[in-house]
Order: sequence, then C-alpha cells, then structure tokens
Amino acid sequence: MVKPYEALMGSLGRAMFFRPERQRVRELLSRDARPKLLINGFEYPLFDVSMNGLSFLTLNGKHEWNIGTTIDLELLMHDEPVYHGTAHVARVEPGPRGSRVGVGLMTGFLDLPEIRRQDDQKLLEEQMDLGAEGLFAKVPRAYREKVTEILHFIQYYRRALDYHERRFRSEGATDSDLLAFAQRAYEALLEPYFELHRQATTAALEFMGDREVLVAAKEYTETVLVPLTLDIPLNNRAYLKPLGYPGDYQIMLYYYNKSFEGDSVFAKVFHRIGIEHPMAHGVCTRKDFIVEMMQAEHDRVLALHGDDCEFRVASLGCGPAREVSDYVAKRQTWPGTAIWTLIDQEEEALGIAFRACKREIGEWDTPAQLDLLNLSFIQMINEGVPLHEPESQDYIYCTGLFDYIKESRAQVLICALYDLLALGGMMSVGNAVGPQDCFWTPEFLGDWTMIYRTRDQVRRLGDRLPESAEIEVVKEPGEAYYFLNVRKTKAGCCG
Repeated sequence: MVKPYEALMGSLGRAMFFRPERQRVRELLSRDARPKLLINGFEYPLFDVSMNGLSFLTLNGKHEWNIGTTIDLELLMHDEPVYHGTAHVARVEPGPRGSRVGVGLMTGFLDLPEIRRQDDQKLLEEQMDLGAEGLFAKVPRAYREKVTEILHFIQYYRRALDYHERRFRSEGATDSDLLAFAQRAYEALLEPYFELHRQATTAALEFMGDREVLVAAKEYTETVLVPLTLDIPLNNRAYLKPLGYPGDYQIMLYYYNKSFEGDSVFAKVFHRIGIEHPMAHGVCTRKDFIVEMMQAEHDRVLALHGDDCEFRVASLGCGPAREVSDYVAKRQTWPGTAIWTLIDQEEEALGIAFRACKREIGEWDTPAQLDLLNLSFIQMINEGVPLHEPESQDYIYCTGLFDYIKESRAQVLICALYDLLALGGMMSVGNAVGPQDCFWTPEFLGDWTMIYRTRDQVRRLGDRLPESAEIEVVKEPGEAYYFLNVRKTKAGCCG
C-alpha cells in the first residue's frame, strides 16, 4: 500500500528533498578527459562526482581525514580547470588498503552537463586535429593487419551467405532448410574464426600495458570492425549494453540456449559462433560445476542434520540462475527444505530466474523456497550482503561478479560472504582464467573488460580469511574459470 508523503516525511509534510545523482567518472567522461583531482595541492584518484560533491581514493597512512575538515579542491579535465573552491569532508569509508573519502562542496557546484559538454567539445577538437590519419598512425601495424584479416573474413562470408540465402529463398527454401544451411556454415567457419581471434589476442598483448596505444587500438577496432557486427544479436547486446554493463542476464541466456538467432543466415551463423567462445562455453560448464557442488553440499547437510533440515543457499549476482532450475529438474525432490536466496542488481533478471525456478519447483512439487534480493553490485561490494543472520548459509556461490572487482575489494567481499557461512559450509567464487588466449573478442569487439586471474591470484583473494578456513583453487570442467572453494571449519567471523 502506497503511503502519503506525510507518513514518509513526518512533520515535514510534503517537503521534497533532492539529492544529486552520483556518477562514476568513467561513465561521465570520455577516455581522453584525463581528470585530475587536487586536494590541498596533492593529487588523488577521483572515484565519482555529483553536482554538490565528489569522492576520491587515498592510501592508508598517506593522510588522516577527519569528518568536517575544510579542504581546498581543484578539478581539472583535459589539463584545464573546471572547478576550484572549498569543500568539507563528509564521510570516510575505510578499506583494507585505503579509504574512499566523500566531500561536499562549500562554494559553487559541479555543472555536470556543462562538464560533459566541454569534454565532448575537447574530444571533437582532438578528433579534428588528430584526424583519422593520426589515429591510424598510433595503432601498431601488426594489429591493424590482423583487424584487416578479420574484417575481410566477416565481409567475405557476409557476402557469400547473403547471396546463397537469397538464392535459397527464391527457390522456395523453408526455415528448416535455411537452418540446415546455417548449421553447415557454422561448422565450417567456427575454428578459422577463432584462430583469427587468437592471433588478434597475440597482437594486442604487445601494447596492453600502454594505455595510449590501447585506447587508439580500441577506437580503431570500434570504427572499422564493430559496426559490421551489430546485426549479430550477441555482439549487439554486448557492445551496446542496454543495462549499462556487459555480461547481463540476456547474454547468459544466449550462452545457455545455444541457438541460431538473428534476422539473416549471416547473423545466425556468427551469433552461434560467438556463443562458442571459450569464455562463453565456460559459462555453461561452470553452471554444471555449481550444480554438482550444490548437490554435494546438500547431501552433506542432509547427512549431518537429518531429513527435517533446511539447506540454505545464496547466489550472488545470480542472473537467470539456470543452475538452480537445472538442479531442481535434475534432483526433483528431497527430504527437508531447500531455501535459495537469489541476489542480483537487475529486477528483470530476478524475474526471469524466479519464473524458471518456480516452473521446475511446481513441476515436481519440490520442497523448496525462493527469496529474491535486489542489490546493486556497488552495494554488494561496499555494504556487504544483508542475508539473514551471520553463519546462516550452507552454500554460497558467485560465478561472475569477481571478474570485475579489484583484489582488495574482492578480499573484503569474500570475508563478508565467509561470515554468512554456517559451520561446515562451503563458498565457491569464480573468476576468469588468466592468461587468456582469446581475450581480444570481449575486450575489443564488445568493449567488455574483465580481470583475468592466474591460479595464484585467485588464491590471494582468500588471504584475509581465517587460518582455519580450508581453501582450494580448482578449474571448472571447461577450464575457462577458476573457483576459489572455501570450507568453514571453525565457527566465527573474519573480523
């Protein structure tokens, strides 16, 4: 039931309060803006901005920040000042290696639309000054040649497939006939296509540590190649990011469904090829890995607590939660009750997960319960996960979120999840395997940046856990993702 404003705001009645929206710097400004934040003359990494404040990052021990302290603040963009005034420290959020400091402006405000306009204007000037020739010159020849090979490959087969599709249709071909044609083309092109992508990855490795060259190479790829792939459903969704981030629930559904999708045979073939990328294939095999882990943990809890027990599972960044519906379909029924808490930042993803899981639960009259929790990834990382009481979950898993979280924050979140584990419980945290011999595809075609970690780097994500925790790092069967498996052998929390 909707409450009146009076009930929400007490004696203030209908007074309306406006809090300016905060925006991450990379979402507001172009790659070339080069924002620089000076606090009392010292430079700090800028984190986010709003019209009346901003936040920045600082290393432990560099400075002590007291709430209410007045500071001198200057913000530059494209090496030119866009704001200079005073501010006060409003909040300090400590982290394992540093703090995030939020400040409120005391003079003036940050006119974000005007700042974005200035950024766009500078970008235009730089583009006109540098020109296509200047961008071309920044991109290494070996990389340009590889992009040209891929461009020719795509255009050659677009022309060929379009021609034969028109021919078959004119001869009365059915949808089934065209699907058989697409299947034949897919089988012929799959390996040559990915061999080119592996070669492009090798070429890109030469400059991944040089930001200026990397930006130029990405802009070059997005200029000459990406537009030719946007009629491919998978490429379109990944690159345009309608929900604001790559790898959303629809991408996961594409991977799971493994179907020919698109408005032409060309689009269908290259969509189907795309969902066989090693990382995409790994999404399916890691799902099966989680189903097996879930069954083992369920059996453990049943053996330990008997037929009347509750088996509690939490999924962080659940997406469509295909592993849960698959688990129910596979096992169908069991003694006691299974309770899944599905957590994601997208309501639509939760809706899809709920329907799919409820369908299987209803089909088999399974003794199961679903709880849905809508949390943004930033909330999960910064504030933890508000799941019942501590030590309440028998199994916690997260398959994709940690591909985007830096080590220090990942360690903090893993500790928060560990605190939610019941004694004897297990946690499985997935991360893309590094080094990766085909990262060019997501990075350059999809503008989809992930943190690929080695086995040792994945193991380090558990460095803040108690010594009593049993930790192992394993690869899922597709060998595209590592999993940090953590068993809680002693009651208590990380802190």
